[in-house]
Amino acid sequence: LERDVIEQARNGALTPKAGPSRLFAACDAYLTAKRATANRERTVAFDEERLAIVKDRLGDILLSTITRETIEGFQAKRKLDRISNRTVNMDVGALRKVLKRYGHWRRLQDHVTMLSETEGPPIGRALTPEEQKRLLETAASNPEWEHVYCAAVLAANTSMRGVEVRHVRRKDVNLETVWDVESATGKGVLYVGHSKNETSKRKIPLNGAARDAIARMLKRSDELGHMDPEHYLWCASQHHHYDPTKPAKRWDAAWGALRDAAGLPGFRFHDLRHTVVTDLLEAGEPEHVIQAVTGQLSKKMLEHYSHQRLKAKGQMLERMEVRRKKGTA
Repeated sequence: LERDVIEQARNGALTPKAGPSRLFAACDAYLTAKRATANRERTVAFDEERLAIVKDRLGDILLSTITRETIEGFQAKRKLDRISNRTVNMDVGALRKVLKRYGHWRRLQDHVTMLSETEGPPIGRALTPEEQKRLLETAASNPEWEHVYCAAVLAANTSMRGVEVRHVRRKDVNLETVWDVESATGKGVLYVGHSKNETSKRKIPLNGAARDAIARMLKRSDELGHMDPEHYLWCASQHHHYDPTKPAKRWDAAWGALRDAAGLPGFRFHDLRHTVVTDLLEAGEPEHVIQAVTGQLSKKMLEHYSHQRLKAKGQMLERMEVRRKKGTA
């Protein structure tokens, strides 16, 4: 019997643990169990976000039918969407936890290869001022894109991540708070309570454009009757049925249509954050002040932005050289 069990294990044919047989139910059961034991809400939310993408791409398939080819196909599709290797690995890592919990990972663990994360500089790009203008003008042209338009304006003026925008509640916004006390101008403050890797709220003063975007979403929320302080401004919706008690999970379809209409194929919502940080660094703003607004930036990202800033400085000095040569001609 022992020899038979060993042989089954080698062939990946051991009977899986009792539990859900399909992906959706397995993901839900895994998250329920994790909520009961996790010390931080963010750890659960992280796996929930990753598994939502896995479910969307793979569908409600049987766990027993997930093969190496299934995972490699998932990796390839994510790469075609210009998703970084690190993010794809996080997606596969979340799926691995589910499969491992229900005894399906053993047969795959020696065959699935994670993507290399030493892939050079981050894939993020920064928009030029003309591209920013074109993107926002295109977004404003279609009423169906109002929520994405306001989200893009907010991100482009605060460097907020997409997940941070989607988790903004009414209680997180105060449009009456004056942050420029000396001149009694500058109204509007937003508290970022749900972030990728921070445990405390980040306080961001709103400029005029960001304030207007929040005001539009508040008006939209009022019209929908979402008046509770706990209600999300960018709330979950399905077929125009809104649930203000839950944040929007994603806006992939609207964002994809918008960026294509603006002539910016492949441009990610997260690249708005890259645009803000690049603009601030090129303007010579102090890094510690930028980090206070943007939140934590990895060493790799700071090096990437520093490289971009170095390029801008080099171009500036070259223009100076050209002007000097013209002056002595």
